[in-house]
Amino acid sequence: MSRRQKIRIVSFTAAVILVLTGFLICEHSKARSRELTINNNYIRNLNALETSMNNITDTLNKASYLKSGTDLLNLSTTLFCEGELAKNALSGLPNGNNRSSTLYKFLSQVGNYAVTISKSAVNGEINDDESNRMHKLFETSKTIAKVIENVNNSYDDIEDFAKIINDNIDKKVDPKSLAGSLDGLEEELNDYPTLIYDGPFSDHILEKEPLMTSNAPEYSKENCRKKAEEFFGLKQELKYTGTMNGKIKSYVYENGRIYCSVSRNGGYINYMRNGRDIGEGTFSAEKSVKIAEQFLEKNGLTNMKYTYYYAVDGECTINFAYQSGDTLCYTDLIKVGVAMDNGEIIFYEAAGYLTNHTTRPFDDTPHTVDEAMKKVDNKLKILSTKLCLIPTDSGGEVRCYEFLCETQEKGNVFVYISVKNLNTVKILLVDKSAAGILVK
Repeated sequence: MSRRQKIRIVSFTAAVILVLTGFLICEHSKARSRELTINNNYIRNLNALETSMNNITDTLNKASYLKSGTDLLNLSTTLFCEGELAKNALSGLPNGNNRSSTLYKFLSQVGNYAVTISKSAVNGEINDDESNRMHKLFETSKTIAKVIENVNNSYDDIEDFAKIINDNIDKKVDPKSLAGSLDGLEEELNDYPTLIYDGPFSDHILEKEPLMTSNAPEYSKENCRKKAEEFFGLKQELKYTGTMNGKIKSYVYENGRIYCSVSRNGGYINYMRNGRDIGEGTFSAEKSVKIAEQFLEKNGLTNMKYTYYYAVDGECTINFAYQSGDTLCYTDLIKVGVAMDNGEIIFYEAAGYLTNHTTRPFDDTPHTVDEAMKKVDNKLKILSTKLCLIPTDSGGEVRCYEFLCETQEKGNVFVYISVKNLNTVKILLVDKSAAGILVK
Protein backbone atom coordinates (compact mmCIF):
# COMPACT_ATOMS: atom_id res chain seq x y z
CA MET A 1 0.00 0.00 0.00
CA SER A 2 1.39 3.33 -1.02
CA ARG A 3 2.00 6.18 1.39
CA ARG A 4 -0.71 8.24 -0.34
CA GLN A 5 -3.27 5.44 0.14
CA LYS A 6 -2.36 5.16 3.82
CA ILE A 7 -2.85 8.90 4.24
CA ARG A 8 -6.25 8.69 2.49
CA ILE A 9 -7.37 5.81 4.76
CA VAL A 10 -6.24 7.64 7.90
CA SER A 11 -7.93 10.84 6.75
CA PHE A 12 -11.14 9.02 5.86
CA THR A 13 -11.12 7.18 9.21
CA ALA A 14 -10.53 10.43 11.06
CA ALA A 15 -13.37 12.05 9.16
CA VAL A 16 -15.70 9.17 9.99
CA ILE A 17 -14.71 9.40 13.66
CA LEU A 18 -15.33 13.16 13.65
CA VAL A 19 -18.72 12.72 12.02
CA LEU A 20 -19.71 9.98 14.46
CA THR A 21 -18.42 12.04 17.38
CA GLY A 22 -20.41 15.03 16.19
CA PHE A 23 -23.48 12.86 15.74
CA LEU A 24 -23.11 11.39 19.22
CA ILE A 25 -22.59 14.85 20.75
CA CYS A 26 -25.65 16.14 18.90
CA GLU A 27 -27.76 13.19 20.04
CA HIS A 28 -26.47 13.55 23.60
CA SER A 29 -27.36 17.24 23.49
CA LYS A 30 -30.85 16.43 22.22
CA ALA A 31 -31.28 13.78 24.90
CA ARG A 32 -30.07 16.18 27.56
CA SER A 33 -32.46 18.83 26.27
CA ARG A 34 -35.34 16.34 26.39
CA GLU A 35 -34.32 15.31 29.90
CA LEU A 36 -34.27 18.93 31.08
CA THR A 37 -37.69 19.57 29.52
CA ILE A 38 -39.15 16.50 31.24
CA ASN A 39 -37.56 17.45 34.58
CA ASN A 40 -38.87 21.01 34.31
CA ASN A 41 -42.36 19.63 33.65
CA TYR A 42 -42.06 17.42 36.73
CA ILE A 43 -41.03 20.40 38.85
CA ARG A 44 -43.94 22.50 37.51
CA ASN A 45 -46.36 19.68 38.33
CA LEU A 46 -44.93 19.30 41.82
CA ASN A 47 -45.28 23.05 42.44
CA ALA A 48 -48.87 22.94 41.13
CA LEU A 49 -49.63 19.98 43.42
CA GLU A 50 -48.26 21.89 46.41
CA THR A 51 -50.29 25.02 45.56
CA SER A 52 -53.58 23.12 45.18
CA MET A 53 -52.96 21.14 48.37
CA ASN A 54 -52.39 24.38 50.29
CA ASN A 55 -55.63 25.80 48.85
CA ILE A 56 -57.53 22.66 49.91
CA THR A 57 -56.08 22.97 53.42
CA ASP A 58 -57.12 26.63 53.70
CA THR A 59 -60.64 25.82 52.46
CA LEU A 60 -61.05 22.95 54.92
CA ASN A 61 -59.87 25.24 57.70
CA LYS A 62 -62.65 27.68 56.82
CA ALA A 63 -65.19 24.85 56.47
CA SER A 64 -64.43 23.58 59.96
CA TYR A 65 -65.82 26.84 61.39
CA LEU A 66 -69.10 26.86 59.44
CA LYS A 67 -72.45 26.05 61.00
CA SER A 68 -74.65 26.18 57.89
CA GLY A 69 -74.88 23.22 55.50
CA THR A 70 -75.62 25.62 52.63
CA ASP A 71 -72.43 27.57 53.30
CA LEU A 72 -70.41 24.35 53.41
CA LEU A 73 -71.94 23.26 50.11
CA ASN A 74 -70.68 26.51 48.56
CA LEU A 75 -67.13 25.88 49.83
CA SER A 76 -67.19 22.35 48.45
CA THR A 77 -67.04 23.92 44.97
CA THR A 78 -63.50 25.07 45.71
CA LEU A 79 -62.61 21.65 47.12
CA PHE A 80 -63.83 19.96 43.91
CA CYS A 81 -61.88 22.33 41.67
CA GLU A 82 -58.64 22.21 43.66
CA GLY A 83 -58.88 18.44 44.00
CA GLU A 84 -59.09 18.03 40.23
CA LEU A 85 -56.17 20.41 39.70
CA ALA A 86 -54.09 18.49 42.23
CA LYS A 87 -54.93 15.12 40.63
CA ASN A 88 -53.92 16.45 37.21
CA ALA A 89 -50.60 17.64 38.65
CA LEU A 90 -50.07 14.31 40.45
CA SER A 91 -50.71 12.34 37.26
CA GLY A 92 -47.93 14.35 35.57
CA LEU A 93 -45.35 13.01 38.04
CA PRO A 94 -43.54 9.67 37.66
CA ASN A 95 -45.60 6.90 39.26
CA GLY A 96 -48.31 9.45 39.96
CA ASN A 97 -51.18 7.44 38.46
CA ASN A 98 -51.51 5.06 41.39
CA ARG A 99 -55.23 5.47 42.06
CA SER A 100 -55.09 3.29 45.15
CA SER A 101 -52.76 5.70 46.97
CA THR A 102 -53.87 7.56 50.08
CA LEU A 103 -53.23 10.90 48.39
CA TYR A 104 -55.27 10.11 45.27
CA LYS A 105 -58.20 8.85 47.37
CA PHE A 106 -58.06 12.00 49.50
CA LEU A 107 -58.05 14.29 46.45
CA SER A 108 -60.87 12.37 44.78
CA GLN A 109 -63.22 12.35 47.73
CA VAL A 110 -62.54 15.40 49.90
CA GLY A 111 -65.07 17.51 47.95
CA ASN A 112 -67.63 14.71 48.09
CA TYR A 113 -67.15 14.45 51.83
CA ALA A 114 -67.99 18.14 52.29
CA VAL A 115 -71.12 17.69 50.16
CA THR A 116 -72.19 14.68 52.23
CA ILE A 117 -71.99 16.60 55.50
CA SER A 118 -73.76 19.63 54.06
CA LYS A 119 -76.60 17.49 52.67
CA SER A 120 -77.03 15.56 55.90
CA ALA A 121 -77.15 18.69 58.08
CA VAL A 122 -80.35 18.59 60.14
CA ASN A 123 -82.48 21.73 59.57
CA GLY A 124 -79.57 23.22 57.67
CA GLU A 125 -77.30 23.27 60.74
CA ILE A 126 -74.05 21.28 61.02
CA ASN A 127 -73.85 19.51 64.37
CA ASP A 128 -70.74 19.35 66.55
CA ASP A 129 -69.82 15.80 65.51
CA GLU A 130 -69.88 16.71 61.82
CA SER A 131 -67.94 19.89 62.52
CA ASN A 132 -65.31 17.90 64.42
CA ARG A 133 -64.99 15.48 61.50
CA MET A 134 -64.40 18.42 59.17
CA HIS A 135 -61.72 19.71 61.53
CA LYS A 136 -60.00 16.28 61.54
CA LEU A 137 -60.09 16.32 57.76
CA PHE A 138 -58.43 19.76 57.87
CA GLU A 139 -55.69 18.40 60.17
CA THR A 140 -55.11 15.50 57.75
CA SER A 141 -54.94 17.90 54.83
CA LYS A 142 -52.44 20.05 56.70
CA THR A 143 -50.23 17.00 57.30
CA ILE A 144 -50.39 15.98 53.63
CA ALA A 145 -49.58 19.54 52.50
CA LYS A 146 -46.53 19.59 54.78
CA VAL A 147 -45.28 16.28 53.35
CA ILE A 148 -45.55 17.63 49.79
CA GLU A 149 -43.79 20.86 50.80
CA ASN A 150 -40.93 18.90 52.40
CA VAL A 151 -40.54 16.66 49.33
CA ASN A 152 -40.49 19.74 47.08
CA ASN A 153 -37.78 21.36 49.20
CA SER A 154 -35.65 18.34 50.15
CA TYR A 155 -35.56 15.70 47.40
CA ASP A 156 -33.57 15.76 44.17
CA ASP A 157 -34.57 12.35 42.78
CA ILE A 158 -37.23 13.54 40.34
CA GLU A 159 -37.93 10.03 39.06
CA ASP A 160 -39.32 9.04 42.45
CA PHE A 161 -41.21 12.21 43.41
CA ALA A 162 -44.67 10.61 43.51
CA LYS A 163 -43.42 7.45 45.25
CA ILE A 164 -41.60 9.49 47.91
CA ILE A 165 -44.72 11.62 48.47
CA ASN A 166 -47.01 8.60 48.87
CA ASP A 167 -44.52 6.72 51.10
CA ASN A 168 -44.17 9.73 53.41
CA ILE A 169 -47.93 10.36 53.51
CA ASP A 170 -48.53 6.72 54.48
CA LYS A 171 -46.04 7.18 57.34
CA LYS A 172 -47.79 10.34 58.59
CA VAL A 173 -51.44 9.43 57.88
CA ASP A 174 -53.06 6.10 58.67
CA PRO A 175 -54.37 5.05 55.22
CA LYS A 176 -56.88 2.60 56.71
CA SER A 177 -58.31 5.23 59.04
CA LEU A 178 -58.65 7.82 56.29
CA ALA A 179 -60.03 5.28 53.81
CA GLY A 180 -62.58 4.13 56.39
CA SER A 181 -63.96 7.65 56.71
CA LEU A 182 -64.04 8.30 52.97
CA ASP A 183 -64.99 4.92 51.47
CA GLY A 184 -68.28 4.58 49.67
CA LEU A 185 -68.92 8.26 49.16
CA GLU A 186 -68.68 8.11 45.37
CA GLU A 187 -71.39 5.43 45.29
CA GLU A 188 -73.60 7.38 47.72
CA LEU A 189 -73.38 10.64 45.77
CA ASN A 190 -74.68 9.84 42.31
CA ASP A 191 -76.79 13.02 42.16
CA TYR A 192 -74.16 15.75 42.59
CA PRO A 193 -75.62 19.27 42.59
CA THR A 194 -74.65 21.47 39.68
CA LEU A 195 -71.89 23.68 40.99
CA ILE A 196 -70.87 26.76 39.02
CA TYR A 197 -67.63 28.43 40.02
CA ASP A 198 -67.91 32.19 39.58
CA GLY A 199 -64.40 33.32 40.48
CA PRO A 200 -62.91 36.78 40.86
CA PHE A 201 -61.46 36.76 37.34
CA SER A 202 -64.67 36.07 35.47
CA ASP A 203 -65.30 38.24 32.42
CA HIS A 204 -68.13 40.33 33.83
CA ILE A 205 -65.90 41.50 36.71
CA LEU A 206 -63.09 42.47 34.37
CA GLU A 207 -65.65 44.35 32.28
CA LYS A 208 -67.12 46.30 35.20
CA GLU A 209 -67.41 50.01 34.43
CA PRO A 210 -65.46 52.18 36.92
CA LEU A 211 -68.01 54.36 38.72
CA MET A 212 -65.76 57.38 39.23
CA THR A 213 -64.44 57.72 35.67
CA SER A 214 -67.26 56.50 33.41
CA ASN A 215 -69.07 59.87 33.23
CA ALA A 216 -66.28 62.20 34.33
CA PRO A 217 -64.98 65.00 32.02
CA GLU A 218 -61.82 64.34 30.02
CA TYR A 219 -58.60 66.04 31.08
CA SER A 220 -55.61 66.95 28.90
CA LYS A 221 -52.23 65.25 29.13
CA GLU A 222 -50.71 68.43 30.57
CA ASN A 223 -53.36 68.80 33.27
CA CYS A 224 -52.99 65.17 34.30
CA ARG A 225 -49.18 65.50 34.42
CA LYS A 226 -49.41 68.51 36.74
CA LYS A 227 -51.96 66.70 38.92
CA ALA A 228 -49.57 63.76 39.37
CA GLU A 229 -46.58 65.96 40.20
CA GLU A 230 -48.62 67.91 42.76
CA PHE A 231 -50.23 64.77 44.20
CA PHE A 232 -46.87 63.16 45.01
CA GLY A 233 -44.93 66.39 45.61
CA LEU A 234 -42.43 65.58 42.87
CA LYS A 235 -39.64 68.04 42.20
CA GLN A 236 -38.66 66.50 38.87
CA GLU A 237 -40.96 66.85 35.86
CA LEU A 238 -42.77 63.75 34.66
CA LYS A 239 -42.63 62.94 30.95
CA TYR A 240 -45.62 61.65 28.99
CA THR A 241 -44.75 58.23 27.51
CA GLY A 242 -48.08 56.87 26.22
CA THR A 243 -51.59 55.76 27.09
CA MET A 244 -52.98 52.77 28.96
CA ASN A 245 -56.22 51.26 27.71
CA GLY A 246 -58.68 49.16 29.66
CA LYS A 247 -61.66 50.26 31.71
CA ILE A 248 -59.65 53.01 33.41
CA LYS A 249 -58.11 54.68 30.35
CA SER A 250 -55.04 56.56 31.54
CA TYR A 251 -52.12 58.70 30.50
CA VAL A 252 -48.73 57.23 31.45
CA TYR A 253 -45.81 59.32 32.73
CA GLU A 254 -42.26 58.40 33.68
CA ASN A 255 -39.09 59.94 35.06
CA GLY A 256 -36.16 57.67 35.87
CA ARG A 257 -37.54 54.93 38.08
CA ILE A 258 -40.90 56.63 38.63
CA TYR A 259 -43.87 55.26 36.69
CA CYS A 260 -47.30 56.88 37.05
CA SER A 261 -50.72 56.64 35.39
CA VAL A 262 -53.58 59.18 35.60
CA SER A 263 -57.14 58.56 34.40
CA ARG A 264 -58.07 60.57 31.28
CA ASN A 265 -61.61 60.98 32.58
CA GLY A 266 -61.63 62.80 35.89
CA GLY A 267 -57.86 63.22 36.15
CA TYR A 268 -57.63 60.76 39.05
CA ILE A 269 -54.31 59.22 40.06
CA ASN A 270 -54.62 55.54 39.26
CA TYR A 271 -51.15 54.12 39.95
CA MET A 272 -47.60 55.11 40.90
CA ARG A 273 -44.43 53.12 41.52
CA ASN A 274 -41.04 54.54 42.45
CA GLY A 275 -38.58 51.71 41.88
CA ARG A 276 -35.64 53.31 43.67
CA ASP A 277 -33.38 51.30 45.95
CA ILE A 278 -34.49 51.42 49.59
CA GLY A 279 -31.86 51.83 52.30
CA GLU A 280 -31.85 50.48 55.83
CA GLY A 281 -35.22 51.05 57.50
CA THR A 282 -35.44 53.57 60.33
CA PHE A 283 -39.22 54.18 60.23
CA SER A 284 -41.49 51.77 62.10
CA ALA A 285 -44.61 50.27 60.52
CA GLU A 286 -46.75 52.39 62.84
CA LYS A 287 -44.95 55.56 61.73
CA SER A 288 -45.36 54.50 58.09
CA VAL A 289 -49.12 54.13 58.60
CA LYS A 290 -49.31 57.68 60.00
CA ILE A 291 -47.37 59.02 57.02
CA ALA A 292 -49.75 57.28 54.59
CA GLU A 293 -52.81 58.63 56.46
CA GLN A 294 -51.47 62.19 56.29
CA PHE A 295 -50.65 61.76 52.60
CA LEU A 296 -54.24 60.77 51.76
CA GLU A 297 -55.77 63.57 53.84
CA LYS A 298 -53.48 66.15 52.22
CA ASN A 299 -54.80 65.05 48.82
CA GLY A 300 -58.45 65.32 49.82
CA LEU A 301 -59.03 61.58 50.29
CA THR A 302 -60.85 61.81 53.60
CA ASN A 303 -62.66 59.09 55.55
CA MET A 304 -60.08 56.52 54.45
CA LYS A 305 -59.47 54.10 57.32
CA TYR A 306 -56.36 51.96 57.74
CA THR A 307 -57.23 48.25 57.71
CA TYR A 308 -53.91 46.38 57.67
CA TYR A 309 -50.31 46.66 56.48
CA TYR A 310 -47.53 44.44 55.19
CA ALA A 311 -43.87 45.41 55.56
CA VAL A 312 -41.18 43.66 53.52
CA ASP A 313 -37.83 44.65 51.97
CA GLY A 314 -37.95 48.12 53.50
CA GLU A 315 -41.41 48.98 52.11
CA CYS A 316 -44.58 49.18 54.19
CA THR A 317 -47.73 48.72 52.09
CA ILE A 318 -50.88 49.94 53.84
CA ASN A 319 -54.45 49.12 52.83
CA PHE A 320 -57.12 51.78 53.32
CA ALA A 321 -60.89 51.42 52.94
CA TYR A 322 -63.55 54.13 52.77
CA GLN A 323 -65.66 54.71 55.89
CA SER A 324 -69.31 55.54 55.05
CA GLY A 325 -71.11 56.38 58.28
CA ASP A 326 -70.89 53.27 60.46
CA THR A 327 -69.94 50.98 57.54
CA LEU A 328 -66.38 50.30 56.39
CA CYS A 329 -66.40 49.78 52.60
CA TYR A 330 -63.69 47.23 51.80
CA THR A 331 -64.72 47.58 48.15
CA ASP A 332 -63.38 51.17 47.98
CA LEU A 333 -59.74 50.26 48.43
CA ILE A 334 -56.55 52.32 48.16
CA LYS A 335 -53.05 50.94 48.76
CA VAL A 336 -50.16 53.19 49.76
CA GLY A 337 -46.51 52.12 49.97
CA VAL A 338 -44.08 53.97 52.24
CA ALA A 339 -40.27 53.63 52.06
CA MET A 340 -39.16 52.86 55.60
CA ASP A 341 -35.73 54.46 55.16
CA ASN A 342 -37.03 58.05 54.79
CA GLY A 343 -40.86 57.95 54.79
CA GLU A 344 -41.24 58.69 51.06
CA ILE A 345 -44.41 57.58 49.25
CA ILE A 346 -43.12 55.08 46.68
CA PHE A 347 -46.29 53.18 45.76
CA TYR A 348 -49.94 54.08 45.18
CA GLU A 349 -52.77 52.01 43.70
CA ALA A 350 -56.41 53.16 43.56
CA ALA A 351 -58.11 50.94 40.95
CA GLY A 352 -60.50 49.49 43.55
CA TYR A 353 -61.48 52.96 44.76
CA LEU A 354 -61.96 54.38 41.23
CA THR A 355 -64.00 51.34 40.20
CA ASN A 356 -66.33 51.07 43.20
CA HIS A 357 -66.53 54.36 45.11
CA THR A 358 -69.95 55.97 45.17
CA THR A 359 -72.48 57.40 47.63
CA ARG A 360 -74.47 54.51 49.07
CA PRO A 361 -77.84 55.04 50.80
CA PHE A 362 -77.41 52.32 53.43
CA ASP A 363 -80.68 51.17 54.97
CA ASP A 364 -81.11 50.20 58.59
CA THR A 365 -79.82 46.73 59.38
CA PRO A 366 -82.74 44.23 59.38
CA HIS A 367 -80.84 41.93 61.78
CA THR A 368 -78.96 42.92 64.92
CA VAL A 369 -75.35 42.16 65.74
CA ASP A 370 -76.57 39.84 68.53
CA GLU A 371 -78.54 37.79 66.00
CA ALA A 372 -75.51 37.58 63.72
CA MET A 373 -73.28 36.59 66.62
CA LYS A 374 -75.31 33.40 67.11
CA LYS A 375 -74.32 32.30 63.59
CA VAL A 376 -70.62 32.24 64.50
CA ASP A 377 -69.30 28.78 65.39
CA ASN A 378 -69.06 28.26 69.15
CA LYS A 379 -65.45 27.06 68.80
CA LEU A 380 -64.51 30.65 67.94
CA LYS A 381 -64.04 33.40 70.50
CA ILE A 382 -65.31 36.75 69.16
CA LEU A 383 -62.80 39.54 69.81
CA SER A 384 -64.39 42.46 67.95
CA THR A 385 -67.11 43.32 65.45
CA LYS A 386 -67.93 46.05 62.94
CA LEU A 387 -70.29 46.80 60.06
CA CYS A 388 -68.67 46.55 56.66
CA LEU A 389 -69.29 46.24 52.92
CA ILE A 390 -67.36 43.49 51.14
CA PRO A 391 -67.09 42.52 47.46
CA THR A 392 -68.63 39.31 46.19
CA ASP A 393 -66.92 37.00 43.70
CA SER A 394 -69.55 37.95 41.11
CA GLY A 395 -68.66 41.65 41.23
CA GLY A 396 -71.43 42.79 43.58
CA GLU A 397 -71.40 44.06 47.16
CA VAL A 398 -72.87 42.74 50.39
CA ARG A 399 -73.19 44.48 53.77
CA CYS A 400 -72.05 42.32 56.67
CA TYR A 401 -71.18 42.13 60.31
CA GLU A 402 -67.45 41.43 60.52
CA PHE A 403 -66.37 39.29 63.48
CA LEU A 404 -62.67 39.05 64.31
CA CYS A 405 -62.37 35.73 66.15
CA GLU A 406 -59.75 33.68 67.95
CA THR A 407 -59.51 29.96 67.17
CA GLN A 408 -58.83 27.19 69.68
CA GLU A 409 -55.26 27.11 68.33
CA LYS A 410 -54.89 30.85 69.18
CA GLY A 411 -55.02 31.85 65.53
CA ASN A 412 -57.43 34.41 64.08
CA VAL A 413 -60.19 34.33 61.48
CA PHE A 414 -62.62 36.91 60.14
CA VAL A 415 -66.23 35.73 59.81
CA TYR A 416 -68.65 37.80 57.69
CA ILE A 417 -72.41 37.42 58.36
CA SER A 418 -74.92 39.12 56.05
CA VAL A 419 -77.00 41.81 57.78
CA LYS A 420 -79.87 40.98 55.40
CA ASN A 421 -80.31 37.22 55.80
CA LEU A 422 -77.68 36.13 58.39
CA ASN A 423 -75.91 33.85 55.90
CA THR A 424 -72.17 33.34 56.30
CA VAL A 425 -70.81 35.25 53.32
CA LYS A 426 -67.09 34.72 53.76
CA ILE A 427 -64.43 33.40 56.14
CA LEU A 428 -60.89 34.76 55.94
CA LEU A 429 -57.88 33.20 57.64
CA VAL A 430 -55.52 35.68 59.27
CA ASP A 431 -51.79 35.24 58.77
CA LYS A 432 -49.81 37.27 61.31
CA SER A 433 -46.06 37.66 61.12
CA ALA A 434 -43.39 40.18 62.03
CA ALA A 435 -43.99 41.72 58.59
CA GLY A 436 -47.67 42.46 59.27
CA ILE A 437 -51.09 40.94 58.67
CA LEU A 438 -52.35 39.13 55.60
CA VAL A 439 -55.70 37.43 55.02
CA LYS A 440 -56.64 34.60 52.66
